Amino acid sequence: MSLSAPPEPFPAFNTRELRAGAPLVRVHDPRFEGDEPNPCKGGLTRFAPVFHPGGACLPTLYAAATFECAVFESVFHDVPHAAAEKFVPLGKVTSRAVSWLEIGADLTVASLNEPDLNRLGLTRADMIDTFASAYPETARWAEAFHRANRAVAGLAWTSRRCDPGTAYVFFGDRLPPCAFKVTDSVEVAVSADHLDQIRRLGRRAGITLTI
Repeated sequence: MSLSAPPEPFPAFNTRELRAGAPLVRVHDPRFEGDEPNPCKGGLTRFAPVFHPGGACLPTLYAAATFECAVFESVFHDVPHAAAEKFVPLGKVTSRAVSWLEIGADLTVASLNEPDLNRLGLTRADMIDTFASAYPETARWAEAFHRANRAVAGLAWTSRRCDPGTAYVFFGDRLPPCAFKVTDSVEVAVSADHLDQIRRLGRRAGITLTI
């Protein structure tokens, strides 16, 4: 069953606070700086691209609480979990950069854990544990959260591919200039150590990197 459109007016929803100093990890296109939101240049994802009511791009930045979660939410995200053999092209991994961020200011995010979704009449199956075919619908909900509360800087949920890790998407227009500090950044193509770490993480889920 498809996800219904966000209601109007949008109901009250639960939020949580991310405190300044908390660490995040981002796996991203190296064309962007580690703290630079993506201006609707990537492919379709669960909560992006998203747009303002007039159609203008709403830049977004995906991140995660841990390196492992960031890897599974990016380069391993679309690997079919039930496949007998699971592969990811090596080039998909080496084309990425990894950035470690420190939150520079307290940020409010909408909480999309199961109890919080239940308040909206939804479950993880509706919003998080969906296939890519549902992304156009889940992205509309991201826009609705953004419109409903000007204090909300993004969304937070338990990763579908790497529980109990927390994944985030942040709205670029809600981030103060000091929102993130890049503490380290590396391109996977030039770091044998990080490539090996990603390869080992893949083995945990039976995923092999192929040439």
